[in-house]
Amino acid sequence: MHRDLRLELGEIVGPIDGYLKKVDEEIRRQLSTGIPILDESAFHLFARGGKKIRASLIILSSGLKQEPGNSVLELAAAAEIVHCASLIHDDIIDQSSMRRGVPTVSAKWGSRVAVLTGDYMYTKALGIAVGDRSRDVFPILVSATSDMVKGELYQLEYSSIDRITKQHYLNIIELKTARFLAACMKLGAVRGGMSDAESMDLYNAGLNLGFAFQIVDDALDAAGSAAQTGKDSGNDFMEGKITLPLLHLLEVCDAAERTRISEFARSPRAADWPYVQERIRAAGGLKYCRVTAEQYTAAFNGYIEGIPDSPYKRIILDLAKFLVERNY
Repeated sequence: MHRDLRLELGEIVGPIDGYLKKVDEEIRRQLSTGIPILDESAFHLFARGGKKIRASLIILSSGLKQEPGNSVLELAAAAEIVHCASLIHDDIIDQSSMRRGVPTVSAKWGSRVAVLTGDYMYTKALGIAVGDRSRDVFPILVSATSDMVKGELYQLEYSSIDRITKQHYLNIIELKTARFLAACMKLGAVRGGMSDAESMDLYNAGLNLGFAFQIVDDALDAAGSAAQTGKDSGNDFMEGKITLPLLHLLEVCDAAERTRISEFARSPRAADWPYVQERIRAAGGLKYCRVTAEQYTAAFNGYIEGIPDSPYKRIILDLAKFLVERNY
């Protein structure tokens, strides 16, 4: 039986649980409008809890030299609001019906409400950064948010099996995932009074962690059944997303197999996934993803090692280790 990801994450970030609870309160305070349809749709995904990885990285990074102050909670809330808004918009684009075990905002309220809710959440989060006392904070969050939007468009441009390459895939996950995790670590560093050089080290650490995290996530999607990983297998394939395990298979298989797999990817069907999944495994696709993720993890550790030892640094290292080595 698979373990509960949120439970194990909760154990790792337990020392900052009090801060994370205050982040939840801050999210509710920032998003409450008194307009029922907006409040209900904006809080919908938050009701499931979420992993709060981004908030945790901001808090932990801000505490590397000094105990995190209350002002960091607003930034952590803003990052979680941006992330949630991006999920709402992703679900519209992907026409997804479920997210975190519940209907998506677009499935429950329709695309019009979902678009406007996501837009409201983006503007609210950026408004938090505008009001922050540090001029360095706003450009970091704006740039990361802009990158996520560009990443979504870039993915649409190169989503076809006939166009996408490994480099396109890496560009997509850099824009959609890695740069935002990087920004979260830099936001914490800036708020925690770290030097420009230290802040950039943390940015680069977060960037590499983001690559590793997303590659592992994509490998898990191809790895096995829900009983093994806690999530359905093949969701990316069925949604037409071409990820690293499949790209590796296409790179190493012969021409006839490549033609067959490409046809499956152009018109994905649930009946074809077991064959594609088996071929990914046989071609070493999962091992390739693991080795690639480990390379990014090594780079992450290289940027972190120069940061003085502290309890929060050890939590960051434990969190990164878990996110990359998890099998669910």
